Amino acid sequence: MNLYAKWLREGRFRVDPERNGDEVVTLHDPCNVVRKAVLDGFPGIGDDARYVLSRVVKNFVEMDPNRENNICCSGGGGALINGFARARTYYGKVKVEQIKRTGAKKVCTPCVNCFDGINNLAREYKEDFEPVHLWTLLANAIVL
Repeated sequence: MNLYAKWLREGRFRVDPERNGDEVVTLHDPCNVVRKAVLDGFPGIGDDARYVLSRVVKNFVEMDPNRENNICCSGGGGALINGFARARTYYGKVKVEQIKRTGAKKVCTPCVNCFDGINNLAREYKEDFEPVHLWTLLANAIVL
């Protein structure tokens, strides 16, 4: 996240948000990145992802709550692989409702565990949103 924002601020490449279409995109703040950064004294790390998104997509909508107060995707801490599928899915309904309130069809997440967790919740609850990596949106928007 930090390097993408740095490169954009330095003007190392041009981006065109039109290349990512008109769909509403929201941002999931990963617990392992954002909450840990706040605890370690780096509260602005979520701002870099927002800076990048605001330049590479046309319709970015914030979740509420967000940043270090965002709701967990239910995919971290090994929950996806340790046999807690029913509990994870049950408690993940809160995240599903949070995403639905944004109206987003794409949920940007910089974390692979969150990507898998959100993807799994969308399938389990038959929702029409899907996860997307931040680097994918950035790559789509780069003008060569």
